[in-house]
Amino acid sequence: MQFLKDKVAVVTGASQGVGSTAAALMAARGAAVVLNARRGDMLQSVAANIRQAGGEATAIAGDVSDPAQVKLLVKETIAKYGKVDILVNNAAVIRPFGKVWEADPEAWLQLLKINVYGPFLCTREVLPGMLGRNWGRIINISSGVADYNLTGTSAYNSSKAALERFSGTLAEEVKDSGVVVTALRPGKVDTGMQIEIRQTSDSEFPRAEEWREVHRKGKLLDPKVPGSVICWLAGEFGASLNGETLSVKDSDFMTQVARDLAID
Repeated sequence: MQFLKDKVAVVTGASQGVGSTAAALMAARGAAVVLNARRGDMLQSVAANIRQAGGEATAIAGDVSDPAQVKLLVKETIAKYGKVDILVNNAAVIRPFGKVWEADPEAWLQLLKINVYGPFLCTREVLPGMLGRNWGRIINISSGVADYNLTGTSAYNSSKAALERFSGTLAEEVKDSGVVVTALRPGKVDTGMQIEIRQTSDSEFPRAEEWREVHRKGKLLDPKVPGSVICWLAGEFGASLNGETLSVKDSDFMTQVARDLAID
């Protein structure tokens, strides 16, 4: 099952949660993974764990909202591995909470820079090489809130809706090129972001209790669930899905992923 052998993947937001898990799973399938996040100490730990398990991993700390740092990330990746085949745009933040008239404008803008501008910058840097080789995978991690109105998270909701439109537009622009662009809605996953949500006051996020209840009932997904889907999309399995937005809530889709990856 080394179906990602000789592939090079860049994963943003890879210091924990879905990003670190997806990177480890891709490394286990043969990919060389480059981990990116702002927390260099956590990033180095993830990379060390992957190498200890027999995988190939490099940690390059940086902020995806900074064009210079994104250029350096891709430049260093190509210098070491010669190319970028797979890009997982996973880095994201959820703050600020609060209704529109209560949210801090600078925090609102910074969220958009990380959640939307960051994927644009990373994609723009890796695309020329992918197009030149007629092969690439760009996987954008979205959210179900792209589709509905959730009070108290206007910036996050807006960013995920924008990311899905970006994904669809990009997919149209690169169709028939060998580059496949997809968006994934990973569901409610047991990550640091979920902790932030549960710790937020009801006044800032009126539906916070719903998220606390999901946690109390043990219904948060293991990061391996969306991580496995990302791994699946990174190979040939998803070659026909250019422009699709996929969800872990789609039982038929998840059954196919589990079958192809031989997951019990």
